[in-house]
Amino acid sequence: LPSIYVNKKYADEMQKKAIDEDAKEYTSQAIASARWLKRAVAKRNSTTLKVGSEIIRRQTDFLEKGLDHLKPLSLKDIAEKVNMHESTISRVTSGLLINTPRGTFPLKSFFSISIDTDRPGIETSAAAVRNLIKTIISDENVNKPFSDEALAEIISNKGVKLARRTVAKYRELMCIPSSA
Repeated sequence: LPSIYVNKKYADEMQKKAIDEDAKEYTSQAIASARWLKRAVAKRNSTTLKVGSEIIRRQTDFLEKGLDHLKPLSLKDIAEKVNMHESTISRVTSGLLINTPRGTFPLKSFFSISIDTDRPGIETSAAAVRNLIKTIISDENVNKPFSDEALAEIISNKGVKLARRTVAKYRELMCIPSSA
């Protein structure tokens, strides 16, 4: 993470060499701005590490086993755990990448809505379901592709409650043409 260093010796020297009041005020303001920026960057780094650590802690299965094991996760879940507002979590995770053993990912990609399964209290992430759809389609017979209804049934047989229209929406989202 980036950091800022304010050279105290140089700052003191600049303040001593200021001749008139305007120069003294200017150097004082410039040094104060530099110190403020240093504190702001340090705070941002601390927040980023706290948020990133909590995301990784919750998504360990994904990092160890792959996309099928991405758990449902919301900004609210992380915000509650690190005692920050959801909007802060959103800003921190926007535009940041994290390098993992599975590759480099945007921090935002670790957030996914949940989809019910046939096991009470167990949910799966929408991202994991989209990956499952992609895997099933890549293994299908190209001469006889699965319809959205057939895909929904196959996925439901794997324990994930999924409607045909959700399959169609996910196909469109992943730019996979319909079976027709």
